[in-house]
Amino acid sequence: MATPEDIRGHYVKVKGTRTFYDELGAGQPIVCVHTAGASSLEYQYLLPLLADRGFHAYALDLPGHSRSYPVKWRQHRSIHEHAEFVHAFIKALKLQHPVVIGCSIGGDITLDYAAHHWQEMAAGVPMEGLARSPTFPLPAGLIHPAWAPGWQDMMERAAVESLNPQCPPDKIEELRWQHRNAQVSAVGDLEGWAQHDVRALLPAVQCPMLVVRGEDDFWVPKELAEETARLLPKGQVVHLKNIGHYPMFEDPLLTADLVTKFCRKNGVLK
Repeated sequence: MATPEDIRGHYVKVKGTRTFYDELGAGQPIVCVHTAGASSLEYQYLLPLLADRGFHAYALDLPGHSRSYPVKWRQHRSIHEHAEFVHAFIKALKLQHPVVIGCSIGGDITLDYAAHHWQEMAAGVPMEGLARSPTFPLPAGLIHPAWAPGWQDMMERAAVESLNPQCPPDKIEELRWQHRNAQVSAVGDLEGWAQHDVRALLPAVQCPMLVVRGEDDFWVPKELAEETARLLPKGQVVHLKNIGHYPMFEDPLLTADLVTKFCRKNGVLK
């Protein structure tokens, strides 16, 4: 059985910027995209489980996050920019028809990716992501983090408060540390989240898509998750009990089994 210690980190040049990613396994490629202001660390428990189930798993740090530099030293401010970067990352690694999975802004990125590149995907799993996600309004002052010295603490609190209520203290502290690199990058991420809307494009998406929502996630209303699935011709939605905004972190085994079952059902994984 694979463990987080088996994960290997690499760098690759994408759109002219030095980009970090974790990798583990062999077989069907699956690319994992993290939440706002975070990094590939969110997937350290999921990657070994995916590798054990026949996936070749990748988790990148988006531009300006953790070990990846921003493109041209400017943070991305839209979900589409992030999605096009993920597309360029997949092209740089020469991955063929990967599954794309992401959480929060990563879920939005997965949907935007599918809206523009579904022909190049095997399937998509947007977790805690929506066709439209106007659920984190940003006051103008937060666009300039220097004006809001408490911004980093606000990001940490927003993260831990959206975990399920039964989440143990050690996981709460770990997630807090995963978001301590937020600052400038998270502002752009959340601007993108608040402005994201691909409803008009999703009816053209013909690859299988599984919309995953934790029932304890107050950032992702049930009605908007179900709206997202209805817009996808091959979409379905699942609501997970006792899960908040971070399924792959809160319950990696449940998430791995869910993704594996979905991919096998749709002929993506043998």
